[in-house]
Amino acid sequence: MSQRVAIARTLCIAFMTFVHVQPGIAENVYDREAGFFDIVYFVLTRLIGLSSVSLLGIVSGYFIVSSLVKAGPARVLAAKLRTLVVPLVSWNALMLALLVAYGVLSDNWRDMLQATPLGIANAFLALTEWPLVVPLWFLRDLFVCCLVSPLLLLGLRRSAPAVFVVLVAYTLFGTDWYLMQRPQLLLFFAIGMWLRLADIGEWPLDRVLRPFLAGLAIMVAIFLALRIERVSIGEMNETLRIVLDTLLRVSMAAGCWLLTGVLRRSRFGSLLIRFEPYAFFLFCSHAIVFVFGGILLRRVFGNYGSELYPVSFFIQPVIAVVAAIVGLHLISRFAALTFFLNASKGLPVATPPSSAANRNSLPQQTR
Repeated sequence: MSQRVAIARTLCIAFMTFVHVQPGIAENVYDREAGFFDIVYFVLTRLIGLSSVSLLGIVSGYFIVSSLVKAGPARVLAAKLRTLVVPLVSWNALMLALLVAYGVLSDNWRDMLQATPLGIANAFLALTEWPLVVPLWFLRDLFVCCLVSPLLLLGLRRSAPAVFVVLVAYTLFGTDWYLMQRPQLLLFFAIGMWLRLADIGEWPLDRVLRPFLAGLAIMVAIFLALRIERVSIGEMNETLRIVLDTLLRVSMAAGCWLLTGVLRRSRFGSLLIRFEPYAFFLFCSHAIVFVFGGILLRRVFGNYGSELYPVSFFIQPVIAVVAAIVGLHLISRFAALTFFLNASKGLPVATPPSSAANRNSLPQQTR
């Protein structure tokens, strides 16, 4: 199970990076007539990349149960401040410094934060809007999940159906409450907690999840039909959009988990396990790499729609992976940088894959 969790963390974060490769055009890329690359782009970004967050949320909820039981809520929340909020603020501070430097050199201040109390708070903590490093909203929402986890644990023990009714309602209607940027994450987090409380074994869980593959095929077909017909998902009825998106994410989480069972028996699985200690650094840094690296690459390969843009689209995640490996090696020499940027997790110690799978990474911090 631990090996599959390590594979899932790495796989989901790797897929997530494709979402944040910037197209370089203002119009909606999903509104273009769909050619071959447009479909590939849609599958990697909208279907797989965005949906991978759901499995990370489930894994996070699964591991926090034992932490709450063993350490207690106060110690768990103190640990989450260090492993979630500190990197959230630190990486956004680094992004601000880079934006200032870029603005001085280019006189382009378009992406700077709003110089108001709320604008500054949003830039670093994503209170009501996205932070400067957009993907880091996940750390903010995950911390909120951890804050309410003691209540979730109590509720799930007393009446799991009632808890899930409330969470489904919040998923459908809680977007404007500002409690979370993505209300769905709390639902997936609770699913992970429930799976831990139910103590379902690896193979029974796989048997339960296999029928979800049929649902995944249906949801993929629906979303592909919407893309091919150029139906704007963002302009759909809000409730219908959330229902379709949630069903896609649930079935995609099941599919990704089953895929980890296949990958574990392959050489690629062992590679994913070895990379897992770098996954959190990749998660935090990849959008910054794409913002500034993409500026140069788009000058060479063009924006979305150009013939060479696919080269830029596929090469940027590779660059981000290399940058994460090199970056973690560099900051591991300094305890302060490791604390602020990687939750005090330095270079992985050479251990067998089975032991490496137990490391804490973003998923590490979610234990």
